[in-house]
Amino acid sequence: MEAFFSTFRNRIDAKGRVSVPAPFRALLAKQGPENSVYLGPDIVADANFEAQALVAGGNAHLAALHARIDQLPEFSTERADLEDTLLASLNMAGLDPEGRVTLPAALLEHAGLKAPGEAVFVGRGRSFQIWEPKAWEARSAAATTRVKAQIRAANTAANTEVPK
Repeated sequence: MEAFFSTFRNRIDAKGRVSVPAPFRALLAKQGPENSVYLGPDIVADANFEAQALVAGGNAHLAALHARIDQLPEFSTERADLEDTLLASLNMAGLDPEGRVTLPAALLEHAGLKAPGEAVFVGRGRSFQIWEPKAWEARSAAATTRVKAQIRAANTAANTEVPK
């Protein structure tokens, strides 16, 4: 399975352009549409982590969004809410010849990004996120702490089980 993975830090220029990491561009080119990316606010990061990030991807990302929405009854409030938040907020952005995408002012503001400034690209499988560097550092540290606690709890549970 091809996926977006790893973490990259790139500069945002004064016009709001940022270079999409080369491995991400290569996967976007395979997924289509060519030289384009779907980009919007990451509602899940906003809700779960109280941090604002952007989410981006190619056709696999868009298909995953549609698959989630298609699981819901056609005229349900939950479906309409997802369509209104996830689909209505997406932008289709083109990549320039240098592999840069221009982040619209509203998305820069949403994620706390500055032009000029820096952005952190975080691979998430079918999609990737774009974070303000300090917000990503806090999110990453908190996630690492939780994962370590989960591992310790699992190890403790495995060591305290009574053999049959």
